[in-house]
Amino acid sequence: MFLRAPCKINLTLDIFDKMERTDGYHNIDSFVVQFGEPADELRVHIKPASDKNSIKVTCNDSRLPVDTRNLVYRAADAYLRHIDSPFNIEIDLYKRIPTEAGLGGGSSDAAAVLRALNNYFNQKVEPLELTAMAARIGSDVPLFLAEKPVRVRGRGEIIESLDFELPVLWGILVHPGIGVSTPHAYAVLDAVPNRQPGTSTERLLARLCDKKEIPISISELLATGLSNDFEPVVLTAYPDIAKAHEIIVSAGALRTLLCGSGSAIFGLARDLQHANQLVDILTIHFSSIMIVSSSCPDAFNIKQI
Repeated sequence: MFLRAPCKINLTLDIFDKMERTDGYHNIDSFVVQFGEPADELRVHIKPASDKNSIKVTCNDSRLPVDTRNLVYRAADAYLRHIDSPFNIEIDLYKRIPTEAGLGGGSSDAAAVLRALNNYFNQKVEPLELTAMAARIGSDVPLFLAEKPVRVRGRGEIIESLDFELPVLWGILVHPGIGVSTPHAYAVLDAVPNRQPGTSTERLLARLCDKKEIPISISELLATGLSNDFEPVVLTAYPDIAKAHEIIVSAGALRTLLCGSGSAIFGLARDLQHANQLVDILTIHFSSIMIVSSSCPDAFNIKQI
């Protein structure tokens, strides 16, 4: 099977005090949208085995582990525990989503493997159990099973459908050439004394649900509501990311937003034409820049090979 694993962008990300939980995680409230590009590619081969399960993962990026530390491997292993007979699974992972960028590449890859295996085994695992399985693999994995924009709460395991249809969003995505460790991003966030978590998710979704408030251009409304609690602390801790953020603002993006815990930066555009204009302006500043869209009709398709 061949399938793609698209990236995600947290249009809002409110992060609550770590002391609210006893498992070491933070509660979040986030409005998340999957974008068609960049996307990783996976080829999954499944064959019955004679004695016991085996999993082999290969990857074009030699820096990434291909054993139990890889979420793809863990997804395959978790799913096989629900199968009565042994199987050999080979997964070839081609990475296009940069690591430590806040785009959810590893989580998307794991969700893609769960979808592929559930397709092969005729939906043996029910949707609710598959989501629970995904949550045990990683906090961001369940949101990719939704295959549509969602509200994410808890540590990432609570996935809620939206009460409205979101039109296609356009923008540009820049990778500043460095990565941000998610644990480090949380550490610098937790070090802020008396920090007050944002309330952007609740406020923005309420406005979007009220059709009377939505203007002709939803991008203009979003530009006033996008928010990320990581943004101020990560931009302070990483001057190169802050500089890239500043350059994109100066280029005329409607809103410039740190993606997840960083390091990628999203520049919201009015439409495709505006996104092209931003790329024309910013190409001289960045070696890694691309136009992105929330229109990804083929992003979750599974093709037989």
